[in-house]
Parts: sequence; C-alpha cells; structure tokens
Amino acid sequence: MSKKTVKTIIESGNHYVIGVKKNQMNLYKYMEEHAQKRSIGRCSEMELNKGRFERREIKAYNVNENMTAKWIGAKQFVQVKRMVKKKGKISEETAYFISSIEASALLYNVGIRSHWGIENCLHWVKDVTFKEDASKISTGEAPSVLSTIRNSALNIFRKNGMTEIAKAVRLVSNDIETLHKLII
Repeated sequence: MSKKTVKTIIESGNHYVIGVKKNQMNLYKYMEEHAQKRSIGRCSEMELNKGRFERREIKAYNVNENMTAKWIGAKQFVQVKRMVKKKGKISEETAYFISSIEASALLYNVGIRSHWGIENCLHWVKDVTFKEDASKISTGEAPSVLSTIRNSALNIFRKNGMTEIAKAVRLVSNDIETLHKLII
C-alpha cells in the first residue's frame, strides 16, 4: 500500500491496519529494528488444528513522530510471529502491520486473523478454484467483468449452502437446469 493511499484513507475519515511487505524496505527495516525494543502490549495464542500445532505471538509498538510524518495517521505497528509444526517440520514467519489506530495486541490478533479468514475463504477460492491468477485476460474492462461473474457464482453457491466450491462448480458445469434452480 502506498503512502498516497494511506493519506486518502485518513482524509476520508477512516482508519487502516495494513500488512507491510519487504519491498517497503525503509518501513520494514524500521519495524524490524524497533521490534527489538520493549512492546507496549503482547499476546500469544496456541492452536492444534488439522494435525498441525500453531503458535502466534503478537506484539504492538508505538511509532515515532518521524514515522507518523512519512505514513499519515500511523500510530502503531504490529509484529506477528508464527510458528507452525506439522509432521515434525517446523516453519516460522514474521509479519508486520502498520496501523492508524491505537489498540491492544489482542485486538490486533483478532482483526488480523479475521482478515486471514477472508483471504482463505474468498481469495484462495478465486485463485485456486476459479484460477483467477492464471487468467491471461488483462486488458480493458474484461478482468473486472470476469471478477464480477466469479464473485456472483461464489455468492450463488454460498447462498444455496454450498461450501465446497470446487464440487459446486462441477455440479453445475454443463447442467443449465441445476444452475437455473440455484439462481432462482
């Protein structure tokens, strides 16, 4: 997310919590360095789910005035450390987020996890089941129109209680009667 977008969000009277990627080198480096200092709050969570053990540690930090001047509205940043153990293999990752709100580490954890749920429920389905990322259509209005059609199909399936979207696609493929029943 660009500084211009962040400014637009704040000027519109809204707030943000935005994931920071490594390609935002100065901001990412600032967060890595300042995460070595004492946080203003932290929480951790452990979960055993689908044969894997996951541990998350979330820490919140205040940003300094210099950072607020560069990233309009920035008040805090969040570090999320995730350790996953599955089939004897351990993987670790650290993610950073910049925020225009002042909140507890627990609240950030809930919000970030909820967003990942959206990512898993919507974007993953669109990428994997509908192969949206593999689409070669990239000019004019076509990408937007196709995305709207995919979203509509997803909404129709979910409205009809279908949670396994790939299975639902196979069910209605070449079966106009079944598709018609779902729409009506």
